Amino acid sequence: MDSNSNQRAIIFDAIRTYGYGVDKDEERIRREAADLLSDVEDARPPLLADDLVEAFTRRFENDRVVGTTCVQLEGIHDLPAAVRRYLEQHGLPAAVKVQPCRELLNADWTDFDTDVDVERNDTVAVGWAEYGIAETGSVVVHSSETMPVLLNFLPLHLILVVPRSKIMAFLDDYAAVAEHLARESETPRNMCLITGASGTTDIEGVLVKGAHGPKFLHVVVLMQV
Repeated sequence: MDSNSNQRAIIFDAIRTYGYGVDKDEERIRREAADLLSDVEDARPPLLADDLVEAFTRRFENDRVVGTTCVQLEGIHDLPAAVRRYLEQHGLPAAVKVQPCRELLNADWTDFDTDVDVERNDTVAVGWAEYGIAETGSVVVHSSETMPVLLNFLPLHLILVVPRSKIMAFLDDYAAVAEHLARESETPRNMCLITGASGTTDIEGVLVKGAHGPKFLHVVVLMQV
């Protein structure tokens, strides 16, 4: 018997020996799960501020989240002017792909070309985020009929809008939302957690932005919706 066959035999012997008789006491499993969660508060990292909006926006300071900037706006009607300022800052024309969702279409995009082909180079997209997460500075995007998943990956610049009311404290808070969606059979096809612009250090440890997605991420927090 060669060494590989011998190793396989050892593995299968172990499975046969220990693979049966697994404790299926559901109540005991629930108790053990509750014990694991009992000290979850101690396991969570401290937020950067007590206020969730401040904790979230401070994640984008001092390059804590790579390639990402963040601004706060009073309401949706302030968004086009903020987008224009962003475009001017980067020397870009007034051309953006706006996700055709109700919230974003409530803004006045009259002075913009809003049907840009994001497969072209150097494009800008404006999308609606479902949630923001203060712990990590992540934004969560769900695919839908009005949110094709490629809108999050193809543009060079991605501007994501998140309402103040949808900013959560910790990643596991969003995990609870995802579990609820699954139980209600309402899980989107894609649930994207985006933390910063795309980047890789695969080649000689040098950071290259925009390798697998947008090179620039701009997060807009709406204080009122």
